[in-house]
Amino acid sequence: MRYLQLCFWLLALSACSTHSPDIDVACEIDLQNNYILKWETTPRIEGDVQIYQSTDPENFNTQESPIATTSIQNGYIIIPESAQEYRHYFLLQFNNRYEYITGPRAERLKYIENFRDLGGYASKNGKQIRWGKIFRSGEFNTLTATSISRIKNMGIKTLIDFRDSEDVIKPSPELGLDNVINLPGAIHYRQNLRPRLEKEELHRGDANIFMQDLYVAMVSGSKRAFKSMFNQLLVEDNYPIVLSCVNGKDYTGFAVSLLLTVLDIPEETIMNDYLLSNRYFDKRRTSFDPKDCCDETQEALSLIQSADSRFLSYAREYIRQEYGSINDYLEEELGVTPDKKRQLKRLLLH
Repeated sequence: MRYLQLCFWLLALSACSTHSPDIDVACEIDLQNNYILKWETTPRIEGDVQIYQSTDPENFNTQESPIATTSIQNGYIIIPESAQEYRHYFLLQFNNRYEYITGPRAERLKYIENFRDLGGYASKNGKQIRWGKIFRSGEFNTLTATSISRIKNMGIKTLIDFRDSEDVIKPSPELGLDNVINLPGAIHYRQNLRPRLEKEELHRGDANIFMQDLYVAMVSGSKRAFKSMFNQLLVEDNYPIVLSCVNGKDYTGFAVSLLLTVLDIPEETIMNDYLLSNRYFDKRRTSFDPKDCCDETQEALSLIQSADSRFLSYAREYIRQEYGSINDYLEEELGVTPDKKRQLKRLLLH
């Protein structure tokens, strides 16, 4: 009898539990520019999910009717693109109780590589990076009118450009940027790379060493650029901000890894974000055409154009060996003090 009573109370307490389910939400853009929203809940819950749409991820009008309602059990819904000049974000409301904001990680913008939003990444204490505040990208040299309009309508104010001086081409004034800040990484690795490729002197093993050396060189040789970046990230009026380099992969990838570390984003998430460049960077868009080169040179170039976990891991391990920890490097070499970390978290997390 006591056993049955105990079971009854355990079931009652479980039914009255105030613990929220774990909800994972993702948003993608398909080839027709429709939004595909997907979700999973743990444990599985019954009911409906209401979806609200906005061009401002900080403001959703939940007093109006949702743009769509569907069963939670469906696990996904397709939202047709209504205006290609605007980027949309979504508030998902599960059973009028649990809310989750999401947006597409990457944009389908013509003639710009690797453009993506850092929003939604969860920190170790459960906070998330705000959507629409900080972006990363390849260079902005040539854009279609639609892409220019879409970027302009995102309200981006500041472009922080890590390209070396020989690679810099000013972005179109039609983008309406308030600030274009060139912070050259000062490694000039592209000048040294091209002659070796043209002479077919670089093989795959050489390329791996070349890239690992490049990332270690950024640790010390690009300190001034990264220190200046953090100073600009502390200026609230600069937001939204996009961090950019030629392909949005190396200088930008390393810079973003440092920023995510400051925001207490887990190591696995930092690496996964870095590796997304392999999905959103088209290797065919290169200033060097390797088609007439030997197979070994083509393989070397393919590796150089990749985001390989070994490159970033090697640099971060080098920092730990030289400075004790990445946080010590951030504070001692880049001036990111505990107070500045708190300010950055206030600006970028919620």
